[in-house]
Order: sequence, then C-alpha cells, then structure tokens
Amino acid sequence: MIKKHFSGGSLKARALKGGVIALSGFGAAQAIRLVSNLVMTRLLAPDAFGLMGVTLALQVWISMMSDLGLDASIVRSKNGEDPKFLSTARSMQLARALLIAIILTAIGFALPSLAASGTFREGSVYADPRLPVFFFCLAGAVTIGGFNAMRIALHNRKLDLAPVIRLELGAQVFSVATMIIAALAGAGVYSLAVGAIAAAGAKCLGSFFVLKGPPARFSFDREHFREIFTYGKWLVIASTFGFLVQRGDQLIFGWLFDLEAFAFYSIATLWIVSARTIIETVQRRVVHPTFAELHRDRPRDLTRNYRRLRISFEAACFAIFAGVILFADLAIRILYTDAYQGVAHYIKLLAPMMLMLPYRLLSAITLTGGDSGRFTWITVVPGLALFIGTPLVYNAFGADAAIVYAVMTPMTAQPFNWKFASKFIKIDYARESVMMIVAIIAAALLLKFA
Repeated sequence: MIKKHFSGGSLKARALKGGVIALSGFGAAQAIRLVSNLVMTRLLAPDAFGLMGVTLALQVWISMMSDLGLDASIVRSKNGEDPKFLSTARSMQLARALLIAIILTAIGFALPSLAASGTFREGSVYADPRLPVFFFCLAGAVTIGGFNAMRIALHNRKLDLAPVIRLELGAQVFSVATMIIAALAGAGVYSLAVGAIAAAGAKCLGSFFVLKGPPARFSFDREHFREIFTYGKWLVIASTFGFLVQRGDQLIFGWLFDLEAFAFYSIATLWIVSARTIIETVQRRVVHPTFAELHRDRPRDLTRNYRRLRISFEAACFAIFAGVILFADLAIRILYTDAYQGVAHYIKLLAPMMLMLPYRLLSAITLTGGDSGRFTWITVVPGLALFIGTPLVYNAFGADAAIVYAVMTPMTAQPFNWKFASKFIKIDYARESVMMIVAIIAAALLLKFA
C-alpha cells in the first residue's frame, strides 16, 4: 500500500510540521536563488536577465494554458493514491509537456522572421537575435519534466514535504553550479538557459531515485481521465488568466520597455517574487492540502480555520511589504554593482503585490471545494484587466503608473472571490476590505514618492 510511505498524525500536526518544513525549504531555495543571481550579475551583462525573464514568462504562460490541474487533482481526489490514477495523470503530464515543447520550438523559429518584418519594437527583448536559443533550451527542459514521476504531488497530498524539498534544493544547487561553469566556460547569456535544462534533468531523476512511491508508469484509465479532465478543464482557463495576473506583466513590459529597462525590471521581479513566494509556498503546500482535507472531512471547521489563517497571512504580507519599502535602496547598493542600481526603484513599485496575497486564501477555499468553474472567474477578470489596461495606462501616464496598475489588478477579482467563497464559509466583508484599503493607499503613495 502507498500509505506506508507516509507518516500519519492529526491534520493540525501535519499542517504545522508542513508549514515549518515548507518555510525552511523556501528560505533555503530563495537564498540559493538570490546568491545565484548576485553571482551571475557579476559574470553576465544585464541584458541576459531580460532575455531569460521574458522566455521563462512565456514558457510559464504556455504551461498554464495547458494546465489540467494534475497535481491539484492528486491532492484533492479520493483516488489520488491509486496507482492507476497516478499513471493516467503521468501520461497526461507527458502529452502536455510535449505539446508545450513543440509550441516553444515553433516560437523560437518564428521570432527572427517576425523581428525582420518589424513586428516588434526596435530594441525590445523580442527583437533580440539571441532570444530563439532560449526558447529551444526551455523546450528541452519542459520535455524532460514531462517524464517526472508523480510522487511529488503524492507527497504534497500527505503533507510529507521534506523529501520533496530536499529534491528541489538539490536540483537547484546543480542548476546553479551548471550556470556558473557554463558562464566561466564562455557560454555568456546562454548560461541561464543551460541551467534550466540542468534543473529539469536533476528533478526528473530525483523523482525516480529520491522520492518513495508507486512505480512510475504510463497508462490510461478512462474513468480516471474523465475525473481529472472534468475537474481540470476549467483550470485551463483559470491557469491561463492566472498567469496574466502573476507574470503577464513581464510579457507586456518586455514589449514596451527597452532591453536595459526590462532587465532591471526582471531583476526587481526576481526579488519581489521571492518575497511573494514565501506566502505562496505555504498556500500551495500547506493551506491547499489543509483546506482540501477540511472540505472532505470537516467542512463545518472551514470558516474558523480560514479566519485564523487570514490574520497570520495579513501580518506576514504587511511585514514583508514594509521591509521591502524600507530597505530596498540599501540592499541594492550593498549587493549589486553600479550598473544595477536602477533595480531598487522597480522593487518598490512592485511591493504592493504583497498586500494582495491574503485574498488567495479565499481562492483556495473555492478551488479545494471542487468549484473549479467559478474559480476560473477569479483569474479571468484580473487577467483581462492587466492585458487590456496596462498598455493604455503606459501610453497615458508612463511606465511607473503602468507598473503600479499591473500590480493592483488582482483587486478586480475580489467581488467574485467573496461571492464564490461564501458558498463554503461565512464572509466578514468589513474585515475583508481592510487590506484592500491599505493597498490602495500604499500604491498611491509609492507612485508619488518612489
């Protein structure tokens, strides 16, 4: 039986332990990531980070456009530990990876012709002749990831996070070492793309040889496929627009900014996303499985647990926001060379992003309740607001206003968030509005003084 691989314990005990492990793993991962960034900024020119930033953003978007919620299905389904369910999910994972790789390769081949025809703004990331190689490398990394065993999601289901985090940290260290060696060997900007392939390979091998679980097989079971597809079909739309909320700004600003400005923006995004990931890591690896189990076994306790978590998340998000505002300039002066000092300005403009994160707890309530159709609206509305409104704000008010607007677009989803989550919990609307008001005031002040 698969259950023998995982430790038992109460939900509360496992959630607390999972939270500590997830945060510890996150701290280590971000330390590695940021140290790597500091090292690579001394080995590479800023334009490398602009090229890699837009490549990763587009790859993530394509991935999310084909996301059927395989991991989420394993976490929430009563069949999530069935070997046939897992092997069916793995077959779907590989098919999805191959589709993404084909699209990335096709884009890479198309870019030179589009640039030559004047489709892209001169001097933008998309017009750079080096960009196609990044797409080809990312296509290789995605293909490798398609062969991963499904044991990562299985461990997440059981809140048995330590083995997963050890694997991810190991893959990350291997990737960083590969990038440094490649840069020293003269690979230049392409070192970052080579590192992506190294990380995918290490994680794939680790999913077989490091994590315990059922044999990694490919198969197809019609009933399991139907369950995964029925749950995940709405997530394709939700993930597509969810990306626009989270990282669509990089696609837009890669088009609007020149390469140097976008490089600074990409590095700033690295820092603020590192801070954001503190919250997202706990949400994904602890809150999501916790809410899923409460939905299955103790739905009456959802409101009480949500409110307790909400207070903690708001305090953490505001503390991170304040720290970013107070210390961004000092940190960039200490950590980077003079060529990168423009990064601090962008970091502060992105900081209000942190104040939007507590509302994702409501999204998690809706999604783990199985209401993936309604969850879609929570991502579609801000995604549309971002892609439609950001270029208009940029043309009317300039780059800084466009960045602040992009950061605040998740706010447009809150009426839907409240409405859909109220199906499962009791909403205190006055209390729920406090952080939104704080975010609006903070954004206005930053736009004036940053």
